[in-house]
Amino acid sequence: MTKIQLEEKLKYLQQKLKENEAFMEIITQRRIDADMGDDYRENEPAKLVMERHDVWWVQRNDLIQEIGNLKKEIIKMKK
Repeated sequence: MTKIQLEEKLKYLQQKLKENEAFMEIITQRRIDADMGDDYRENEPAKLVMERHDVWWVQRNDLIQEIGNLKKEIIKMKK
């Protein structure tokens, strides 16, 4: 990949991360609305929200790692 392609991919991933974080705000509100309580495992809507929350964390961490790797590649190309 060229430096320009890497920078474009980096911008795309950063935008995707922002969208992902905005979606997390919606999930957080759903958690509040589902009334988690101390034992959310007995509450089916709360359980579904928590599963989505876990998926979000995995996606977020993958995006952050990929962004970091792209930044490293871009820095190497500048040398």
